Amino acid sequence: MELGKDGYGVSFPDIENIFGFGENLEAAKADAYKVLEYYMDILNKNGETLPDILCGDYELDFEFDIESMLMHVEGIVTKKALAKASGINPAQLSHYSSGLKKPRKAQKEKIINGLHKLGQELLSVSQ
Repeated sequence: MELGKDGYGVSFPDIENIFGFGENLEAAKADAYKVLEYYMDILNKNGETLPDILCGDYELDFEFDIESMLMHVEGIVTKKALAKASGINPAQLSHYSSGLKKPRKAQKEKIINGLHKLGQELLSVSQ
């Protein structure tokens, strides 16, 4: 899942040329399901075989690229807070969110864990 200028785009890495889009996260997810159903209907109507990944039960797993993930949470979490939670300095986070640099796998995991840590801290707050 990628955040663009006009909304969220969804691609299917295991299925070529199938894309979904929405102005917000939920609309993009709904469109992804709709596009996938349409794709499967077309294949069935044409007597074509479904890709193995779509045979039987399947579940869509929506993943952000790091640049889009950081842009998505930008208005919710400050880079300073994420830097503290992830152990990655704010300048480096800025490079990742702008697309100037791509994080290694270990850095990506630190960012995700940092976001989860912040989320858990917020959930622990009671009224």
